[in-house]
Amino acid sequence: MPDIRPLRKQVQAKIRKLELLSSSGLWILAIFTALSLGAFRNFDFLPTFSDRFHEILGAAPPADYINWALVLYGFSAIIMVLTRMTGSTRPRGAWAHLGYLSAFYAFYHFSDALTENFWAVFTVGMTILSLQSYHVWNYYKDKIREEYEVLAELNKLIES
Repeated sequence: MPDIRPLRKQVQAKIRKLELLSSSGLWILAIFTALSLGAFRNFDFLPTFSDRFHEILGAAPPADYINWALVLYGFSAIIMVLTRMTGSTRPRGAWAHLGYLSAFYAFYHFSDALTENFWAVFTVGMTILSLQSYHVWNYYKDKIREEYEVLAELNKLIES
């Protein structure tokens, strides 16, 4: 009978990697929370842009347009995450969601409407990223369980 201990070590290494991946959603939530703390303070710790830079950027979009974009993005992102969850597909897109939410904070900031709209972005972001985090955790939990089953079979072979 061939030596299956190297295969067993590979399965154990894969389990460790999957366990690391299963917590990646929490890291995205933590980064979003840190970004939100900065937004709550209206990014007062960052240097302000010069008037020349504001001229180059042009006029900020009206807050109403940003509100509609946030509503549209929020519903689409939630539907997309829920569709992936029900389809049991590999989770992805968390970094993109973080980028979009950061852009909403930035648009509101440049429109001088961040104070009034902070809670809207924060609520939409926490909803999307919490669902995404749950999907990541649940998906990799199943993969880890499968690998533990393989490991149990390998352990039986070694013992016999």
